[in-house]
Amino acid sequence: MKRTVIFVVAALATVAVGPAEASPEAEGQHCVTMLVPLEPIGGRTLAELEPIGCFPTYDQALEAGSGSAIDVSADTSPQTLTDATAALLSTSSSVLIGTEYDGSNFGGGSQSYFAASTCAGVSWSVANVGSEWNDRFQSGKGFGGCDTNRKFQHENFAGDVRTCTPNCADYGALENEVTSLRWRP
Repeated sequence: MKRTVIFVVAALATVAVGPAEASPEAEGQHCVTMLVPLEPIGGRTLAELEPIGCFPTYDQALEAGSGSAIDVSADTSPQTLTDATAALLSTSSSVLIGTEYDGSNFGGGSQSYFAASTCAGVSWSVANVGSEWNDRFQSGKGFGGCDTNRKFQHENFAGDVRTCTPNCADYGALENEVTSLRWRP
């Protein structure tokens, strides 16, 4: 009987943690991060990352990134999301500007970045994607008017660069080598 009780308690503790505590290491996880502006540098807004959480489905991640203001169809996937659909994800406080994928052709797990505004007149920069996502990205899409996206091999925008206008189904030589990101109009 004790084993059953312990198992139930462990199962309930796992459920209580919820999706925000999920690890992006699990295949197919879809994570969301808010870009918090730090300072403008040379016409670009450097941002720090504020993780929102990781979710088992892409539509749940997008809903969380929009502050639950947007509820996309459950069959929305990284492959099917278009810029027109992403425009619907804009709220007064968060806009989807890009999604990076740990598989080529927009497959596998994803990391979606939301910001306070589109790229209209603003460039967003992330000097380091963090240890969970470092050297994992293989493809990506730009949204919110962020039509020129650069993927850098090293932190602080150093090393080899891959430019996407706005999407890249693969990062070529930079697959699993991306550490910093920049989105601009």
